[in-house]
Amino acid sequence: MKKIEFPKSPKRAAFGRIAFVLQGGGALGAYQGGVFQAMAEQGFTPDWIAGTSIGAINGAIIAGNAAGDRIARLKKFWEIISETDFWRVSQTAAAAQSARSFWSIAQSMVMGRPGFFAPRWCNPSMALPVGSAETASFYDTKPLRTTLQRLVDFDLLNEGSIRLSVGVVNILTGSLRYFDSKADRLAPDHILASGALPPGFPAVRIENELYWDGGIYSNTPLEVVLDDVPRVNTLCLMLSLFNPAGSEPKTIAEAEKRHKDIMYATRMQEHVREYRRVHNLRRALRSLYALLPESVKDNPEIRALGEQGCETTMHIVELIYPARQWESSYSDADFSRAAIQERWSLGHRDASFVLEKCPWLNPVPSHTGVAVHTIMPSADAGEVKDLAFR
Repeated sequence: MKKIEFPKSPKRAAFGRIAFVLQGGGALGAYQGGVFQAMAEQGFTPDWIAGTSIGAINGAIIAGNAAGDRIARLKKFWEIISETDFWRVSQTAAAAQSARSFWSIAQSMVMGRPGFFAPRWCNPSMALPVGSAETASFYDTKPLRTTLQRLVDFDLLNEGSIRLSVGVVNILTGSLRYFDSKADRLAPDHILASGALPPGFPAVRIENELYWDGGIYSNTPLEVVLDDVPRVNTLCLMLSLFNPAGSEPKTIAEAEKRHKDIMYATRMQEHVREYRRVHNLRRALRSLYALLPESVKDNPEIRALGEQGCETTMHIVELIYPARQWESSYSDADFSRAAIQERWSLGHRDASFVLEKCPWLNPVPSHTGVAVHTIMPSADAGEVKDLAFR
């Protein structure tokens, strides 16, 4: 297969780095693949990927492959774990699409997904032994380990040009941790741990510590990018697979979906608000320090305070997955080929739109340390609303 080479866009020249933040969300993660394809095509390949769960898997495939192979390997992963549709209903009524989705979800829950996870009940060798933390789950994820070893070059992941951070939760302490290719030697276990969502998937033991999916604590691994030092001007593309805003639910099914959206989306908003407040204070502190006479700046205590300031700016571009009318609270288990392809196409559409607009090139007030640009796409596959700046 001929390698594909993409140029680097001059529109990213103002930034010391491009960060790509990927949530967990199961089958909804195909949207991330489409976004990355658009980024690569327009010269916005990230320098750093922070991922949780399916975001960690997508991130590992991107970071663990040469530039010309990344899109093909991502597509191969989603082809392996998706299923050929029993019937094609991608452009039919929502009721038919909902029925197709329900069938796919049921298949995933009962039979698992090839190359991803397998139910323990159908394999005596994977029965549930008593007292084993690594097997206290409904499914086994050994198939995913094999898929990762097939599609990811872990030497390149650890030594290549893209930094990868994956979020996990320590089961005993309840604390969030990021394994980072900048400081750690990442292996398949680290990716499996980031996607070990209980009780479906088993815990993973790394250096005698047990870990679960980082999404239990924080499904949007934004804080690892926000807190990184030394600080540099950063363009951060953050993908939200669950919409924090929504309408009043009128059925139990709608209530379940709204509950899941809120549960997995709101912590991200807290991170952004807090970081914006602190970073803007750093900018103000730096400006005040610059106004002081040199005699005052020489005071060690004043100098130490001045060093807490900074002049960097972070632009966070948030793309929110446009959930379709037929999707339910369990659509993250809908691995039907039609749903996967549609989510990929929507991601490519939305990212192409925002990368063409480049809202981060517009001037912002001098005191602004963090600017957030949110794209609110329509669920209509052919429509994207304009950007909202906040």
